Amino acid sequence: MYSTQEKYIIAAGSLATVIVAFLLNAAPVALPSIAKSFAMNNVLQNWVDTLYLLTIAVFSIPCGKICQKYGLNKILKYGIIIFLIGTVGTGVSFNAYMLLLFRVVLGIGSAVLNVASIALIVESMPNDKKGPAVGIAVAAVYIGIALSPILGGSLIFNFGWQSLFFATIPFILLNYYLIYKVNGEWKHEDMYRFDSTGTVLYSIGIILFVYGFTRILEITGQLITVTGIVLLVGFALWELRSNNPVFDMKLFKNIRFTAANLACLFSYFATFMITYVYNYHLQYIMGMSSQTAGMFLIITPFIMIFMSLLSGWLIKKFRGEIITGVGLAILAVAFMLLCTLNSSTPLELILVAMFLHGVGYGLFSSPNTVLITTSVPEEEASKASASLSAMRLIGQTVSLGIFTTVFAIIMGNVVIEPRYYNLLMDSSHVVAILAVVFVVIGSIISFYGLKGISD
Repeated sequence: MYSTQEKYIIAAGSLATVIVAFLLNAAPVALPSIAKSFAMNNVLQNWVDTLYLLTIAVFSIPCGKICQKYGLNKILKYGIIIFLIGTVGTGVSFNAYMLLLFRVVLGIGSAVLNVASIALIVESMPNDKKGPAVGIAVAAVYIGIALSPILGGSLIFNFGWQSLFFATIPFILLNYYLIYKVNGEWKHEDMYRFDSTGTVLYSIGIILFVYGFTRILEITGQLITVTGIVLLVGFALWELRSNNPVFDMKLFKNIRFTAANLACLFSYFATFMITYVYNYHLQYIMGMSSQTAGMFLIITPFIMIFMSLLSGWLIKKFRGEIITGVGLAILAVAFMLLCTLNSSTPLELILVAMFLHGVGYGLFSSPNTVLITTSVPEEEASKASASLSAMRLIGQTVSLGIFTTVFAIIMGNVVIEPRYYNLLMDSSHVVAILAVVFVVIGSIISFYGLKGISD
């Protein structure tokens, strides 16, 4: 049983992940309405989400160091306040540029909540409670994802896009109350100055990499991406020589930590783009409305909720690498079912793939989060949580870039309409095959992490 303090910590950390996941996944639904309100052109419209994701990417790694230095409890409180300011500011924005400014503020708050919430749970819980507690927090992420298309879409349709942000405010205030009830602090003070050089190298590198990958089909985008990679390599080399790195690259000498991070990266390469395959097939090929398709698309996150809770307990009985490896192997089976999608594929087969997707990723996610955050010394948990956040974002960005590239090569720059549906299905086949390859690689890497147990 959890003590009262432990319950407050789990509730505060879990609610933080729900709020971020909900707004992250519901905001794109609001994008057409936002663009219409402010008469945004296509470029400016795309920046509403791109700027938000870039901000999370930039602040995730430095946030790990800040949490470690000044305390998880304190920084999480500040993060909730920043998130509240960004949420209110976004909702009351009266022009496009004010909106973009508060999307940056919201991104900073999201980065803090992503990093500090998981790290707080990991550092505050005794070893026998870490797995189940993290399982609850990860399940909360999928609750937010599952609610976003239904609840978010309903709010936007009935009350306008601003309601999406205003409706979140009571939960943000509740989140602050929960963390306010937590006594104690978890920090690892040091006497060194903050690594500003490493932070700048990382920030510029990740901005160029993420932004460049969103334009990977263009020469300019490719050059920007390569420049970003070069700067990130420079960041890694600098951190290896730094006395007080913003992110200790020596952590990657730990086989279990490295394997879990790489498995996370490959899992996002695969799963993020597969969601688009489901959506496109249901709406274009099967002719479903967005509302009907949305009802089917929540199957996977709902299965993930239950499996995340289960896997959080399983890690107490089995090696985490075994659970994550099996989870990714199940994902491979799910995605194999999508490799031959055609106009006559029965809906039941797609539902089986969605179910297996939920089972596989639910088994993978919680134990992998525990592996990343507990395979390093306890004082490094906040940096490990920051690494997890960065892997997630990089994986999603690259996945979307791969998806876009495949569709552009096979379909070209065309409007998706019935005469091109055969090319749409060909594109989906290639994406599914790549997804199978990625999760198989991830599964092998997960099992390889077992080598680090004896080290």
